[in-house]
Amino acid sequence: MEINLSFLDKPHQLKVDRPHYIRRLGYPKDHEVPEHIQKSMDWAAQWYQDNGNPWMQIYEVDVTLEKEKIFLNTIETKAPKIYNRFYKYAVKTALLIVSTAGDSVDKKTAELWSSDEPDRSFFLDTYAASVTETLVYFGVQYINEWAAKKNRRALSRYSPGYPGWDLKEQFLLMDIIKNSTNKLIPVSISDTALLAPLKSQLSLIGIYKGEANDELIAIECTTCSFMDCNCKDKGLFVKK
Repeated sequence: MEINLSFLDKPHQLKVDRPHYIRRLGYPKDHEVPEHIQKSMDWAAQWYQDNGNPWMQIYEVDVTLEKEKIFLNTIETKAPKIYNRFYKYAVKTALLIVSTAGDSVDKKTAELWSSDEPDRSFFLDTYAASVTETLVYFGVQYINEWAAKKNRRALSRYSPGYPGWDLKEQFLLMDIIKNSTNKLIPVSISDTALLAPLKSQLSLIGIYKGEANDELIAIECTTCSFMDCNCKDKGLFVKK
């Protein structure tokens, strides 16, 4: 299960994590799925490989911390969770990942539902969720490598909607993106703070300088309540 991504004008072939896809379907990640389920999984993966339009970009964000307030590009965000983690590591810069599995999935799943094929719609929608997680994981890897070259470290990612950061803060992040580029991006936001296409995500990663503290980051990651995350499965945040 692979997808092709163009990032920074270069082609990248990314492998969609099978255990993540299986877990999204409601099975334990190491479960041996029945043959008829596997056929539906393979169909969704092949359809996406042929028709999917994944997209990802990374934007730099200035961080200012003062009097228990946090400002992203001079705009205050109501996020005590982000303030606490950024204050601990004296973060002054963050990188914002915006990723999407693309609108082709939304169109196809709607078509499948109207054609009375809900099973295929479900498998494709689930696969697209794993595609988005794959894109985010690729972005996190890129950021970690980028930070290491600059003698910096990257905190684990966080998104609006996670505990301690209201989903409505996606409006702020989308404004940052719009002000950071004069190009149209294939992600929009509704009046209720939902992103479109549906399988899209915004992830903020703080960059810090100083002595490595991988053990604290590992503790923060493994105790996080967000279980549907490749950071744990891939062992991205481990004590070295």
